Amino acid sequence: MVRRRGTYQIKIRDKQLICLFCQNDQFQHREVYMDLSPLGETVTDQLTLQSFYCTSCGDIRMFQEKNRFDHTLQKHVSIIEYTEVTKE
Repeated sequence: MVRRRGTYQIKIRDKQLICLFCQNDQFQHREVYMDLSPLGETVTDQLTLQSFYCTSCGDIRMFQEKNRFDHTLQKHVSIIEYTEVTKE
């Protein structure tokens, strides 16, 4: 498991992630790896999920890391954008 240090505001496909329970918009991050083994078959793939932990109420949201094609940049970019929240 990998964890980004700090607190983040997250956008998924250009939409701000908001906690469903407390309406907070600040999250901590963990990257979770899961081995796939459907119905006993041997699968060598691993599912990578980005886990976001609400800093206010503790609710956890998970999203699969995917890419989309950005026509402006002419390359594939992640659907997840991280903006670190600085404490003053």
